[in-house]
Amino acid sequence: MCSRVRFNKRVLGWGPAAVLLTSLAAGGLLPACASDDGAGVNVNYSATARQNYDKGVVELADENYLEADKYFRFVKSKFPFSKYAVLAELGMSDAKFQRGEYQAAIDSYKAFIRLHPTHEKVEDGYAAFRIAECYVKDMPEDWLILPPAAEKDQSAVRDAARELADFIDKYPESKHAQEAGKQRREVIRRLVEHELYVARFYLDQGHPRAAILRLTGAIEKFPDSEREAELLLTLGETHLEMGNASSAKATFEKVREAYKGEAQARRASVYLDYIRGRFGNEPTDKSPAAPPRDAKAAANG
Repeated sequence: MCSRVRFNKRVLGWGPAAVLLTSLAAGGLLPACASDDGAGVNVNYSATARQNYDKGVVELADENYLEADKYFRFVKSKFPFSKYAVLAELGMSDAKFQRGEYQAAIDSYKAFIRLHPTHEKVEDGYAAFRIAECYVKDMPEDWLILPPAAEKDQSAVRDAARELADFIDKYPESKHAQEAGKQRREVIRRLVEHELYVARFYLDQGHPRAAILRLTGAIEKFPDSEREAELLLTLGETHLEMGNASSAKATFEKVREAYKGEAQARRASVYLDYIRGRFGNEPTDKSPAAPPRDAKAAANG
């Protein structure tokens, strides 16, 4: 009979005891008991729905997700008409979320909302916010040996932006609304970073018109991105690459006036000085002049 060893992360942390236990387990000196599907996890069920539900909550807080799931499932199957059965359904969703099973958690939370539309955890936005968080946590991350997140597929990022916007629209008074707004700003930042990456790629490959389409599209789609100054500055640079000195001048003037005191405004002023010196005070678009890469170097210097 296996004696179960449980690693309570909150108690052990990463101190010497945790390191020792981890080393023993890795070396086969401690018995292995639980499998990932929970088949080997032993729990001590109690007599009432509330007692078992509370045990599940404690296990969840201690990051013992398999144990928590077993308690919640027991409550749901043995006490189906108890209020704790409904709470146990939500607990099962939370266990999936905490384990990083985001797609399964999304399906579970959506089922909870569909089956219990008047439950307090639906009406206060909790379940919907968890769905949005699943999409946020499923976004690609930056890793040292892999391409930056901005260069990867952005489907998950767009999904997160949609869900967060939908949550904020439906639950503006929710206690989770402030955190949702914070997460949405980060998601929008990621989307804009991707648009800038694509635009600069097109520009480097000699396709300035495609770059302009990406930049103007990003400015229109993300007016509250807090990255408009950078988008506009890159748009002005792209117009210069095309020889559209008049459009470049208008764009740089907008940056200089709207973002006084910021780095982008100072760079815009350098570009404006360059345009005035090269094309005069009334420049025109589609100038035959060669792409003014020297102006870009001066602005970045």
